[in-house]
Amino acid sequence: MKPEITKNLTTKIAAIGLIGAMANMGLVACSRTPGSSNAETESQINIVDISNDEIDNAAIAGGWNIPDDQAINASRKAIFDKAMEKLIGVNYVPVAYLASQVVSGTNHCFLAKATVVRPGATPRYVIVYVYENLSKECKILNIEDIAIPGARSGKAPLGGFTYAEVPAITPDIAAVMDKASESKLGATYEPVANIGSQVINGTNHVILCKVTPVAPGAESKFAMVQVAETVDGKCTITEVTDLAISVT
Repeated sequence: MKPEITKNLTTKIAAIGLIGAMANMGLVACSRTPGSSNAETESQINIVDISNDEIDNAAIAGGWNIPDDQAINASRKAIFDKAMEKLIGVNYVPVAYLASQVVSGTNHCFLAKATVVRPGATPRYVIVYVYENLSKECKILNIEDIAIPGARSGKAPLGGFTYAEVPAITPDIAAVMDKASESKLGATYEPVANIGSQVINGTNHVILCKVTPVAPGAESKFAMVQVAETVDGKCTITEVTDLAISVT
């Protein structure tokens, strides 16, 4: 073989190897959750196993559909559990089903409670994207921390913010949200999950809500809503942070 041909082949092989290495780095980066522990990062790297074809299909442009009901029923739980079956190090529990996107298969968006598997670990809440292909195989696309209103650089706000052990909307939390949204005549605020609270001269609640403008044909969205509850029971919405749903 001529020297110049050998040189060209060597150059092409090296380029192919570099592209493969960059692709692998991309998958590892997508699998990491900001602010996660080493155990969480390692477990996510182990479970993200998506071929390039599946990634391309999953990223096809298309609108997300928000269902009327965010409850985790048997079929939604089965999808979540399939995607998580190889997970180690972190226990993820689906809390609410937020949206779906029809691609070559279906993308699913869940709110989940995440707890590192170690004694005394405290929970946090994350958004989990799951891709379900046409053969009903389910794989994780991404896991993202949610933005807490008042937080800095993705970290919980100062002053003792605590994630809720139980995310269910209790009658007390529902009453707080009802009081706070009374003056918000332009939209309805439907509480979906109790994310946490912060005690400061009363209580600051952080609640995931489905927000729907009061207008014909208006589309709903999700938002992290901070509600200040005073010691005498007055409730006011102090901050609203839209929750962007996207895997691209």
